[in-house]
Amino acid sequence: MSTFQQWLILYRVHLKMLRVKTMLSASRSRLMTLTIVVFLLTYVVAGYWLFSEGLEFVANLPAAGGLLTDRLINVMFFCFMMMLVFSVAVTGYISLYRNRDTAWLLTLPISHRAIFLWKSFEAAVFSSWGLVFILAPLLVAFAQLRDVTPYFFIKTALALIPFLIVASAVGSLLLVFAARWLSRKQLAIVTVFILAVLVGSAIRSGIEDREEVKDTGLSAALTFQRVLKHTNIAVNRGMPSTWLASSVIDWTRPYRHFGGLLYPALLISNALMGMVLISWAGRWWFYDSWNRSIQHSAGNALRQAGRSTTSSEQVSRDFPGVPPFSWLVGRSIASISRKDLFTFFREPAQWVQFTLVFGLLAIYSSGLRQMNGELNQPRELYLVAYLNLAVCALALSTLTTRFVFPQFSLEGRRLWILAMSPLRLPNIVTQKFVGSTLCSGLIVMFILLIGGYNLQLGLADSLFFTIAIAMLAVGLNALAVGLGVLFPNLEESNAAKIVSGFGGTLCLVSSFIFILAFMLLLVQMRWEVFKTDKLDPAWYARPEALPGLVAIATLTFLVTAVPLFFSRKKLKRLEILSIL
Repeated sequence: MSTFQQWLILYRVHLKMLRVKTMLSASRSRLMTLTIVVFLLTYVVAGYWLFSEGLEFVANLPAAGGLLTDRLINVMFFCFMMMLVFSVAVTGYISLYRNRDTAWLLTLPISHRAIFLWKSFEAAVFSSWGLVFILAPLLVAFAQLRDVTPYFFIKTALALIPFLIVASAVGSLLLVFAARWLSRKQLAIVTVFILAVLVGSAIRSGIEDREEVKDTGLSAALTFQRVLKHTNIAVNRGMPSTWLASSVIDWTRPYRHFGGLLYPALLISNALMGMVLISWAGRWWFYDSWNRSIQHSAGNALRQAGRSTTSSEQVSRDFPGVPPFSWLVGRSIASISRKDLFTFFREPAQWVQFTLVFGLLAIYSSGLRQMNGELNQPRELYLVAYLNLAVCALALSTLTTRFVFPQFSLEGRRLWILAMSPLRLPNIVTQKFVGSTLCSGLIVMFILLIGGYNLQLGLADSLFFTIAIAMLAVGLNALAVGLGVLFPNLEESNAAKIVSGFGGTLCLVSSFIFILAFMLLLVQMRWEVFKTDKLDPAWYARPEALPGLVAIATLTFLVTAVPLFFSRKKLKRLEILSIL
């Protein structure tokens, strides 16, 4: 039996399993199906409207509208490519090296190459469909702006397939190379080196821009050149994203409907080459990398056990039975908090995503310094400050849904051990809420302080936005923890699959609604800045500000208290233990 035939067997089996699970979920959870459908339709309509308005605004800019529109399309495809490469690598790592399904498949009479190809295909499909769904409204809005023929959508869809194959192949190859040739310490060193290079490049670029502004002054032409200079990587002709973006842009021009076959040919040839390299890596690298991963896990477990024995003996001699910080929170809470922290840092798929998102937010906030000379009015300054708060809040909601929501479910069938321990289950919910709020809230508050300093908002207004993000962090973490207990999936060990269920979808939608309501109340409370274009240092003393403060405090309290109350109530009745 050939490798392709074995791959087809795996494809048919998993397709049948997916069909059965979808039908069962649709029949048993009609509310979940309705919620997902409504959310997807709402995103399509809202996304199309936002992309259409934004592209039309950029296109109507004098002299440079067309150039900026084309550059935005290049930047979009570049960002999508980087996101897809990273997502495929992370998803493939969980599916290949942290899933019992792979160990079971390796015992079957199936070649290692077929298993690797199937897992790579599964990771690519799991990571690609969301990006394609996000990209669809943008392409429709861009096509409407350029008034193209229906053939544009056919050609774009056909060109998108090899682009997804190229990006997915790069992600899979980077994953198997890192697992085969790099240890965890080396991988951490490479990650730190890359982050240092990026931060150094951002700092150097900021210094050069500031010196350039001092020497030549700030003008519209100079600002335009600075914006284009920072996006040069997105139009590099060696990037697959540039090949696809250039093809899409060429197909919107009347005189290039049937031309421009160079870039599509490059995409197809590189996609075929990527498939050959994946097949080769599956034959020669995959099993060695999987075996090396198992050896490292076993070695780390033995070393950890040795260190735990030594440290426990030392601690028992010096501080009998007292874990760190137990004097502040108690032994049980300190022990389980330490366990959660070690579990988080033990999985590179978790801390890498966490570090990447907050690192990008920090770099973005530090870059707000360059806007000081361009924001001359308080209205413009506060508009940027509110948008900065919204970006940080949306990123925080994504991270809480991705990492905090599945925490309780990841305890899995070992939950009965915690239920029999001196630590009561409702206290576990409180511990996870407090721990996640402190970890994520402090980081995002620091990022808001950096943004306020760079925008020169002043101490009072910087604290205003910092307190706002702190309240958002409390509410978002309470939603994630509470809904994670109310809608658990104790049979699944993959956090990504736990989040993709009804509870994760409801958590994400609820987080977006909470952020939207919070931001509207916050803007209404400081509306005098946008209405009069003047700052009022004593705005909080005005009678009009009191209802806004009460409404924001009430909203945060309800979003925090209600999920935690019902989750603790459910645990007290021990209903959740009936499915163990």
